[in-house]
Amino acid sequence: MRITAVEVAPLDLQLQTALTVAYGSYPVLNYALIRVITDEGWVGLGEASPDPEVTGETQEAVLAALRGAAPLLVGRDPMELEALLREAEKRMPHTPAALAALDMALYDLMGQKLGVPVYQLLGGRSRPGIALYPVIPLDEARVMAEMSARFAGMGATVLKVKLGGDARLDVQRVQAICTAVGGGVHLRLDVNQGWENAETAIAVIRALQAYPIEWVEQPLAAEDLTGMAAVTAAVDVPVMADESCHSAADVIQIAHLRAARMINIKLMKCGGMLRAAKMLAAAEAAGLTCILGSMGESTIGSAAGLHFVTANPSIAACEAIGPLFITNDPASGFGVDPATLWANPSDQPGLGVKLR
Repeated sequence: MRITAVEVAPLDLQLQTALTVAYGSYPVLNYALIRVITDEGWVGLGEASPDPEVTGETQEAVLAALRGAAPLLVGRDPMELEALLREAEKRMPHTPAALAALDMALYDLMGQKLGVPVYQLLGGRSRPGIALYPVIPLDEARVMAEMSARFAGMGATVLKVKLGGDARLDVQRVQAICTAVGGGVHLRLDVNQGWENAETAIAVIRALQAYPIEWVEQPLAAEDLTGMAAVTAAVDVPVMADESCHSAADVIQIAHLRAARMINIKLMKCGGMLRAAKMLAAAEAAGLTCILGSMGESTIGSAAGLHFVTANPSIAACEAIGPLFITNDPASGFGVDPATLWANPSDQPGLGVKLR
């Protein structure tokens, strides 16, 4: 099997509701799609989901990177995954989302060629499925409480809540949400670097410690690992590193500094499933719990995340919920029950997704 062509195109995803976080609001996600075509008729799909605040890339950057790397791929065997990704990374440095798209497409081709789903290539099925959970965008307390109550009424028992900015208002937001949903709903708070300093973060977390909070994600700026360590040491609620952690080397540094007790692995931050596995191995060795995060990817990127989670039983949670909030998803095959949010990857060869 040899690669004969690589096609790259913009992928602009329209959301039902704008995703608002501490550093911006996104009604449309400007991503990229790659199709890697072989001489045996197989087509591997990949998605690059950049964010200048997280991956350091724009849509234009990932499109240029993937187009620049395309000549490297033509004529090569996609089964040479590690070698191709290493060479591609040299050709397009500092573009992890672009590398993740290529990683997905190559895994998709390998699975199709071998007749197995991608999770079999990553270690095999380790769980019957996994529950996803809704995200509550940053907004006024009343709006966030109303949205939370709707999800709770639909049966959601876990909510990811976006916070950041005015710490006093963040306390009010959480209090309003907890009042609206009643008991039995647990919150996973994501601050997206939105609190000013460690003292503020500690004060807010302590003010909320009576509420059912499972963790607090990235309370401080990505580079402030000293502050993250101070927060981690001062509070009982687990602190998770997201924007601070892009690689296995970052995991080791965070563990050494005791800057977090949890890690958010995102395929787009680290460069795909192969590198995500290396991050997970480092975290497991250091005793840090990991979740699989999301950049709001379409069915293509979300399916890759679901395959990764299925093959790795130590992943504590999965946030690959993007397809449920996208109105123009380019592909089908994402295995989630919209009523229960119970997700399973496709058992079809490769990623098991098809362009519409």
